[in-house]
Amino acid sequence: MASFFSCTATIFLTISTFSINGCNAYGALIEGICKQSQDYKYCMSVVGNDPRAAAADLHRLALLSIQVKAIQIQDTLDQISRIHPNLKDPLALRPLRQCKSDYDEAYTNLQSSFSSTSKTAYMDAVNFMGIATNKVIDCHNGFRRNGPIATSPIDADDMKVFKLSEIFLLAVDRLIPKKL
Repeated sequence: MASFFSCTATIFLTISTFSINGCNAYGALIEGICKQSQDYKYCMSVVGNDPRAAAADLHRLALLSIQVKAIQIQDTLDQISRIHPNLKDPLALRPLRQCKSDYDEAYTNLQSSFSSTSKTAYMDAVNFMGIATNKVIDCHNGFRRNGPIATSPIDADDMKVFKLSEIFLLAVDRLIPKKL
């Protein structure tokens, strides 16, 4: 009976040690990515605090960053829908309508990026991520074209999308084999 408990305790300790060391390795991975980003605090708050990040290797971290970005884009689309009916400034209505279209296209390309990342087609994933990010840039710049320069009512959301793109690119950069 004592040997059963001893064996069980040994197995438990081995599994616990592996889990703790694994979490520390994944935590170091996420921290390393976030330290390379332009906004460490944002990266750690969004990706580092996500419960899925605890067991994320680089591949899963890339997928996670896409999922977080998809949520951000959907939240921004919802915000556009809330802002639009209450907006009285005719100069802001047209670019905001264009932003909805741009964000819709960004979301579609983000789905393609996720699919490509899932298949480890990282260069395709990077290309789709670039298209998605460029659509958000188009939205952001729409408030600066054709007339007086205005601040977008979703400016802060645009910045979050840009930061999430960077996190994805930092993770994927480590996954793409380097040519010597």
